[in-house]
Amino acid sequence: MVLAQKKEVLPQVEEFKYLGMLFMSEGRMEREIDRRIGAASAVMRALNRSIVVKKELSRKAKLSIYRSNYVPILTYGHQRWVMTERTRSQIQAAEMSFLRRVAGMSLRDKVKLG
Repeated sequence: MVLAQKKEVLPQVEEFKYLGMLFMSEGRMEREIDRRIGAASAVMRALNRSIVVKKELSRKAKLSIYRSNYVPILTYGHQRWVMTERTRSQIQAAEMSFLRRVAGMSLRDKVKLG
């Protein structure tokens, strides 16, 4: 597709950012989802050092911080995502990583459900 503005042909690009989202020429979203997970992980690391490990804060307060800071960064633009099994798994893993830290657990801890 050729776009022109005032008789000037605009070059086609492979990717561009618009409103904080990465758009790819082939329409795929994997890189954008990876970027969102990376941004949310950076927030998780910052919050982990300053808030999540604090025993003085209740779990309820930590979950409130999770919902107000972490989730919006992770899911920004999710309306455009094609939710494949891989995508769903990546998002779930990122969320569980943060929630395990809030609960003071690691991957090796066994949790009895029910």
